[in-house]
Amino acid sequence: MYRIGKLAQEAGISIRTLRYYDKLGLLKPTMVSESGYRYYTNEDVMRLQHISTLKQLGFTLAEIANVLSSAEQEGNRAESWKHAIRLQIEEVRKEQKRLHLLDRMLHITLHTVEVRGDVNAEEVLGFIQITEANTATGENGKLRDALRKANFTQEELPILEALPSLDTDDPRNLNWLRLLKEVHERLNVPHDSDSESDLESEDRLAEKLLTVGEELFQGSDQLFEKYWEWVRPEPGKHEKVLGLDGETMAYIDRIVDAYLLRQQENTTKGRDES
Repeated sequence: MYRIGKLAQEAGISIRTLRYYDKLGLLKPTMVSESGYRYYTNEDVMRLQHISTLKQLGFTLAEIANVLSSAEQEGNRAESWKHAIRLQIEEVRKEQKRLHLLDRMLHITLHTVEVRGDVNAEEVLGFIQITEANTATGENGKLRDALRKANFTQEELPILEALPSLDTDDPRNLNWLRLLKEVHERLNVPHDSDSESDLESEDRLAEKLLTVGEELFQGSDQLFEKYWEWVRPEPGKHEKVLGLDGETMAYIDRIVDAYLLRQQENTTKGRDES
């Protein structure tokens, strides 16, 4: 038999813990001497091992007590453990789902702050709701898939599915977020159509936007344009993609169109001179 101090030492737990288990009725010593010493048998040691194992599996002490009690009453420890473990797996999956949603919410908030340079709780909540709708299952998911299939071909859908999502830590988000931030900063700068430096800055920005678009849409200009119009928010509606509100998209349209026009003019001029 083991005295409480020896058992605590062998099991690697404190005497206080063993006394607490005794108080809860979770692990009572087989014998208590007249002087108050607690003694534990090999069967008690096995019970302690079961308690420690269930704790490592994430069970609470109350749940452990139920598992051990059921095993004793039914006389079938394996079935009691299997039932309890299945319930625990279900709880773990619920927690995984909660943590996954939290991870997405944190990334959305982080990216919103990176683009805006500020925190707007209402805006963040709006993007979380949009993201939830875009990744939903059931009726909402079927509606989303139906809308995509109605607007895009079977060849285009895999490219769209491969686009980086702003609720993840996809490294491709970094370049896009930097560009969006630059676009938003330019929006707040008074535009001088006659300023050569302004035109050069906008041309550089337009070129970077086109380069990123070509990479994301795998060189398909047609798909790029279709997607661009698909994510354009309706008048008075919230933006569908973080950072792409109506004003921002109109600005991008303007500088990209101007850049492409100048490129075309330069190409034509070069041909005429040659």
